[in-house]
Amino acid sequence: MYRLKPVIGLVFLIVAIATVGLLVSSNDGISGSTVIASVDCFENIDCNDHIEETEDICKNPGTDYSLCINKPIRQK
Repeated sequence: MYRLKPVIGLVFLIVAIATVGLLVSSNDGISGSTVIASVDCFENIDCNDHIEETEDICKNPGTDYSLCINKPIRQK
């Protein structure tokens, strides 16, 4: 039994490494990057959050880097 422990540990380590390798290589697995699937907005109306106290802004409209910003309107 004393000699079996290192072998069990090694088998466990190999299985763990193989599992992570399979997850990383598959399309649905772990990824270290962000994939932009679509354009968030084309104009400011696309960013409407239906809150009247915010200004709805489309930054970089129509590009892969577009994003919606909903910032509070400063009242005087």
